[in-house]
Amino acid sequence: MSVKIQQPVVNGSLRTTNFFNGRLVTGADMTREQAARREAVARIGQAAGEGIVYGLEVEKDSAAGTQPIVSINAGLAVNRCGQALYLLQDTSVNLLERESSVAQASNIFGECGEITVGNYTAGYGFYLLVISPAQSNEGSAPTSGLNNAFSTCNTDVILETVQFRRLAIDPFLVGETIPNQQKLRNYIAYRCFGTAKAEQFFADPLGFSLDSYGLIDEMRDRTLAKSEVPLAVIHWTASGIQFVENWAVRRRLTQRNGGGNWTQLLDDRRASEAEAMMRQFENQIERMLIDENNPAAIEADDYFRYLPPAGILPLGGAGRKGFDAANFFGSPGAANIVNTDGDRLLSLFDEALLHEPIDLRANEKIRLYYVRENVKAIEDGQNVRKVLVFARHSLPFIGVARFDRAEFDSEDRFAEAIK
Repeated sequence: MSVKIQQPVVNGSLRTTNFFNGRLVTGADMTREQAARREAVARIGQAAGEGIVYGLEVEKDSAAGTQPIVSINAGLAVNRCGQALYLLQDTSVNLLERESSVAQASNIFGECGEITVGNYTAGYGFYLLVISPAQSNEGSAPTSGLNNAFSTCNTDVILETVQFRRLAIDPFLVGETIPNQQKLRNYIAYRCFGTAKAEQFFADPLGFSLDSYGLIDEMRDRTLAKSEVPLAVIHWTASGIQFVENWAVRRRLTQRNGGGNWTQLLDDRRASEAEAMMRQFENQIERMLIDENNPAAIEADDYFRYLPPAGILPLGGAGRKGFDAANFFGSPGAANIVNTDGDRLLSLFDEALLHEPIDLRANEKIRLYYVRENVKAIEDGQNVRKVLVFARHSLPFIGVARFDRAEFDSEDRFAEAIK
């Protein structure tokens, strides 16, 4: 297409009905107006980015037993088409039962609404739970000039709503070496993050593109539609749901890649994934505190191949179940745990969004910190848990030289400290 300066470009323009007195308005006119409104809203949604705005957390139903039933919190998401997917109230979903009269997939965004049918096996394995647009009809409208008994177009209300689908992940893992049960959760999470492929970028920054990487990208346009938003990975066996992993696939609103091969350096997606890595670790550790009898004996590489670039580990002590720093980190951990201030954590975690995860097989040194305010609260008798902050060696050092709890802020204190 070729245009001149100041010549309107009509391709892709919004087409709205021009209303004026005396015009005969038809159903087609009103439909066109609705379509223009939806398209305008969709463009705003695409500008905001795709992902989850709030809510839509998925967890195993506590009363489900061995049945694959999950609970999904109310919430809002935006799909790649810019369509808002809204769940009004907390909802329980049985993954095994399928509605016999399936609601229509939403067609209000054309090809974005196309959802592939199939890949809906009933066997055990890994599944991706997604929220999808759907539409349904409600009631009948009075008509004029039509035989209501045979009319097929007299629907009163079209409901723009949502539905949930589960998509089999196992076909995308064929030929891979699957780790033992302890490492499965970490394995599937970093398979979704695409860490193995992302690591290749730095060997050839100018010639390697990361436009597509990770398990979710592999599923797109094959079983995962553009109109669907991933919510969680679910591992289901004969014993029931083994785990529900939200942050492997859950992302905040993430802006679309601006193009080019420097995805690893400039794209909002990598920062969004780093945030998800930290939250994934937090959720898995919380689950381990509940499920494991003796978390103090756990070593990191028993459960993790990768750790996020920074995180917080809850420690045991004072009658609380928790982890032991020496056992958990072992030799890759720093020889000495140093002190830091709480106000330095914000800059550490903000910087961590720009760093790659910790590969425990690389035997890299990991920096460990106690938080001064946390230590002081415990010494003052407050009922709080002691924590340990860990960070990748490439992150800036945030330790503060201290003697007891005070900085070396005077010559007398420094002289006393070095006696």
